[in-house]
Amino acid sequence: MSAHVVVIDATARRATIKTTPGKHLTDILHEACSKLGYNSSQYGLKHNRKQLDLSLSFRLSGLSSGAKLELVQASRSPSVVTVGLQLPESETRGAPNGRILDKFPSTTTLWLVLRKFEAGVAGSNQTRNLTSRAVPSTDGAEGGAGRLYYEIPVLQILEREVSSFTDLQKTLAQLGYNSGNVLMRLSFRRTEQPIEEAMVQIGEFFKTDDEAPPKQDTSVALPTESAEAKDEEAVEQPSDTSQSEAPSVPAASSGSSAPLPDNTLEPATSEIGAARNITVYSPPSESTPSSAQLSYNENDYVPSIEHAQLHQRLLNESSRNQRLPTHAEMAAKAKAEEAKQAAIREVDVKVRFPDQSQVVAKFGASDTGHSLYEFVRSCLAPSFANEEFHLTVHTASRSQHTSAIPSSDKKLLIKDIRLTGRVLINFSWADNAAAFVHQRRSETLRPELRSQAQQLKVEQPPEPKEEETVPAQPGPSSAQGDAKPGGTRKPGAMPKWLKLGKK
Repeated sequence: MSAHVVVIDATARRATIKTTPGKHLTDILHEACSKLGYNSSQYGLKHNRKQLDLSLSFRLSGLSSGAKLELVQASRSPSVVTVGLQLPESETRGAPNGRILDKFPSTTTLWLVLRKFEAGVAGSNQTRNLTSRAVPSTDGAEGGAGRLYYEIPVLQILEREVSSFTDLQKTLAQLGYNSGNVLMRLSFRRTEQPIEEAMVQIGEFFKTDDEAPPKQDTSVALPTESAEAKDEEAVEQPSDTSQSEAPSVPAASSGSSAPLPDNTLEPATSEIGAARNITVYSPPSESTPSSAQLSYNENDYVPSIEHAQLHQRLLNESSRNQRLPTHAEMAAKAKAEEAKQAAIREVDVKVRFPDQSQVVAKFGASDTGHSLYEFVRSCLAPSFANEEFHLTVHTASRSQHTSAIPSSDKKLLIKDIRLTGRVLINFSWADNAAAFVHQRRSETLRPELRSQAQQLKVEQPPEPKEEETVPAQPGPSSAQGDAKPGGTRKPGAMPKWLKLGKK
């Protein structure tokens, strides 16, 4: 039995879509957007002002033939979806009831969901082989080494079966899952495609900036060590079982620096200052912080009339209804911020070490997180140069937080990490550093830098001047016609404008 629905957009344009009971609402949305010229990933469907669940089929949606659906714009921010993966019996080790689950953004593709589950960074710490399986085939021969053919993962999601590379590229949102939970049943199906050709095709389909080509291991005879290393690159989060196979560049979340070759651990002071104009400040000579030695006035903490008026004005402004910015205004604001960030050519970076010594240097637009780590390592004493450390930056904004700086040559300090102006970076030793490193709090810098260090002088703010009393200005009532020639009115006298006439 065939039916149809009518999809209406905001400009009252209509698109008639033929449907069947087993057709999903996501397919209806895609066809309607194709006819009306919209991007289906940015829109949803409503019926009688109620949002429709796009993951349902037409049979289960409760719609009737000829229903009129509204095409509405969906939220651009991804939501969280809890994904449960029911594993086949061959992959159920370490999974309670043969099921693993984790939370993913709605913009995550099905292929990336499988890759994260098999790498052990989602669901559990157990690594599995879900996307690069192969089975032998002797082509009818009883003996001899057969050729390996690719086993493609097949996902059963309610009434929908996903069994092709094209469908595995779809995101959870494109299948209609923008919130809540979804259960996927995984199975494998043997194809007639050799494993070598399948790996090339997978690399063409799924190679992106965040995910490298899939690994080359199989469940029968393919090696697994190189597969684990490639899988770590795909998810950018190395697992514990293959830490030794990880790339030499640390992950962005770790913030640790890799050891450098021996010939770069001890540069001379002239080499350090040749590339950058640096300034070194020695640790404070007194144990009491300088801020605790300042005298203060108790009257500074008493709010004045101006403070009360400012507070009242802010309360009045916050109580008024304000129009939310449109998508065009938000896009223009984001574009302006990107242009402002692109105009920055250099930043002043101050690195504060555990012994409270500080090094200030300038970094340009081409400097990366890896170059910052190399610079900091070149400032350390020779006994500390081989130890790992972390660099964190504190952002001074409304949502103040401290974030780690990755030691990656692909992350630019200004463009990607968004350092601006004058930045304070805190130095801390890694947990796996030697014990004597944590115990020693002095002589962190090289002797050449300590010899040229200068004392940090904190300039005190000037003393506020006493405010001079200003004579009161005559009010507006003095200029009115009811005032007497002398400039004032008798106390208790009635003004002329209030006199209504004689009885």
